[in-house]
Amino acid sequence: MNLTPCADLSVAQWLTEDPAPATLRAHVGPSGFAAYARVLHSPTGQGDRFEGHLDAPLLSALVEDLTGHTSTPDECFFALWEGYGDIHGGEAARFLTAFAGPPLWPARLFTKDRPKAPPPPAFPVHVMNGPLLEVNGEKHFLFTGPLTAAGRWGAAGWGNGAPRDINSPNLMWPADRAWFVTTSIEGTWTGVGGSTALIATLLGDPRLEVVRQRYDEGALR
Repeated sequence: MNLTPCADLSVAQWLTEDPAPATLRAHVGPSGFAAYARVLHSPTGQGDRFEGHLDAPLLSALVEDLTGHTSTPDECFFALWEGYGDIHGGEAARFLTAFAGPPLWPARLFTKDRPKAPPPPAFPVHVMNGPLLEVNGEKHFLFTGPLTAAGRWGAAGWGNGAPRDINSPNLMWPADRAWFVTTSIEGTWTGVGGSTALIATLLGDPRLEVVRQRYDEGALR
């Protein structure tokens, strides 16, 4: 099941009106939760950690832990930063599909191939041109659906059978606002605010690297 685009931005009004400084909201989310933690991203081959993205195993583990700490796991909201180039397609993303598609027959290796059309946008026109959720000066596409569908944006493929992989959610929260998850586009960790029981669950999950934090530490990398 894929997520559904959500044009009703009023569901995020509580977030946009939160009184906390923007530097804190951008890294940890809204204020007022009982406890906060950082979920560290997976290391890359160069020893750094992925920036702005929870890979599939970490996202799956986090979702599993979050599910038990909300009364509305089937009604959640997910925001995706609109600045990722692979969302918009076009000439800017043509290089991503340069080698996509079936292999050429030997006879065609020596002939000039037809130029490929630039890749299409990830989402339909009404979504691409629809209202965007602005949080901390950054604009996002907003989606809704069950928590188990986190990251399943329903994006159109690149063509020729090549799938389009898009980042994990930058913002996530359930309808009952029991917790909030923030993945900054340049951060190497994901901030989680929620109950003390939720943070204890995260800290006890061997699949995740988690450290406690105070809310006012949220702007530190």
